[in-house]
Amino acid sequence: MGPEGMPRIVIGIDFGTTFSGVAWGLENGLDDLEVIQTWPGGGNNTSQKVPTVFHYRNGKIRWGYQVDEPWKSINGVKLLLDENPTYRYSPSKDAETPLKAMKKSVITASGEYVGMLVAHVKNILKNRFGSALQAMNLEFVMTVPAVWSDKAKDATIQAACLGNIPKNNLFLVSEPEAAAVYAIRTIQPNTIAEGDCVIACDAGGGTVDLITYRINQTEPLRLGEITEGTGAICGSVILDQRFEEFLSSRIGEETYKRLPHTARSFALKHWQDYIKPNYQGTLDSEDFADVGYCVPIPGIPDIPNINLEGGFLHMDSNDVEGIFHPIIQKIEDLAIVLVGGLGASECLFKRLQEASTGVQVMQPQNAWSAVVRGAVYRGLDGNQVDNRKARCHYGVSCVKIYNEKIHGSEQKPVWCELEEAWKVYDQMNWYINKGDSIAEDQPIKLEFYRAVPTHSRLLFTDKLQFCLAERAPKTVNTTVSKLCELEADLSEIPKDLFEIHHNSKGKAYYRIDYQLVLTPTSASLLFDLEFNGISYGTVRSRY
Repeated sequence: MGPEGMPRIVIGIDFGTTFSGVAWGLENGLDDLEVIQTWPGGGNNTSQKVPTVFHYRNGKIRWGYQVDEPWKSINGVKLLLDENPTYRYSPSKDAETPLKAMKKSVITASGEYVGMLVAHVKNILKNRFGSALQAMNLEFVMTVPAVWSDKAKDATIQAACLGNIPKNNLFLVSEPEAAAVYAIRTIQPNTIAEGDCVIACDAGGGTVDLITYRINQTEPLRLGEITEGTGAICGSVILDQRFEEFLSSRIGEETYKRLPHTARSFALKHWQDYIKPNYQGTLDSEDFADVGYCVPIPGIPDIPNINLEGGFLHMDSNDVEGIFHPIIQKIEDLAIVLVGGLGASECLFKRLQEASTGVQVMQPQNAWSAVVRGAVYRGLDGNQVDNRKARCHYGVSCVKIYNEKIHGSEQKPVWCELEEAWKVYDQMNWYINKGDSIAEDQPIKLEFYRAVPTHSRLLFTDKLQFCLAERAPKTVNTTVSKLCELEADLSEIPKDLFEIHHNSKGKAYYRIDYQLVLTPTSASLLFDLEFNGISYGTVRSRY
């Protein structure tokens, strides 16, 4: 409960590549979960999501349905939060130029858009609860792709904080986990039983994430990951990009480039609103074999030999299948509860049914808003996943006392004047191995010790490293990359608790043993400092 017995409100935010969603729910009132469906600039229309598009006019941001010239606006900014994607979405790349011109970072721009979402939901809640809202505790659960790096997730946290979400009231959850929590809740009870395994496939706008869960318990729901999450950037926006490439190829690259932005946008919107969501795949029945689609391209002259007449380009089912096939093939290859915008696709549903012989493929109701609904459930119910699988090895690079039997002659030891011992650098201590089962209620203690002169500033920095190889190396090599720097401030600890040692030259130094306690959550790593079993607060992590 919130202050003075007032219920807390959990607000879920699905900050998406093409569309974003917001939902909220009251503590002890799960049936009252609401998805925001009215938006600034949307008039009387309703939608479970709002376009993730915005631009700046006279220094003020216009966003979502307020944007009347999408071709002049910033699109796909979410994917720019991940600095090392395997695939670049064109609108995301295009967004970099205006952001640089305005001297706005991706995190700042993302934060300003998220701030619009936050302000809008707060306004709705104020209209609902009036002055009582001030006494209610607002908690935010934000979703992120499972395939994102920890650095990208940290960038999301920074953007959320810039969007007026207090860090202490912010929680991250992976998109497929949120989707799975919602989907399994809504599927008929006799469909899922304890011991069953499900693959949650969140096929969204930019990314497709898959995680396999075992149903440990149905009431209350408890899940456990049984494989490492996988995914790729092959979401719905890539279909849009392939459609634009199809148009360019069909009418000619030069003709396409000369088209006004309004004409291109008109054609793309028709694809997004009418063809893409309704395409069911190639149909076996001869009665439907010649199904065609007309794409409006205002102002373009007739080109009869490619079926372009009267401002309409005719596409047959093979043309549309050619756009869909590589993307759906990629999703099949990643591997089944389907959620997300692309997850609602009838074509994807049928193809996965065909590819997954003997496996039941299910699409829950409200697949498009499943992620944001699941985020609210996650906030209200707490963690429902007993264990998760580590996606990589996590450890720290450190210095160790040289032992010829262990380190051999290839590693060159260095003499330490303070402790008067030979030491070797760039050694690895791995605390989590790839594929390990990890749980939020089982924090992992990273043991450290420092030998420092007694007059030293007690601020220590350790490098947290990660490795994606199947076997983690014993020393730092090309497979090891820095994840972040952990800054532990021990100055608050009374110095009389530290061990004092003296070397042969009489120089005094502290030998300090301490622990960094790592708690792995759905979408982030949390660190706390411990000394002699006592917690001394959180540890700052710099990515």
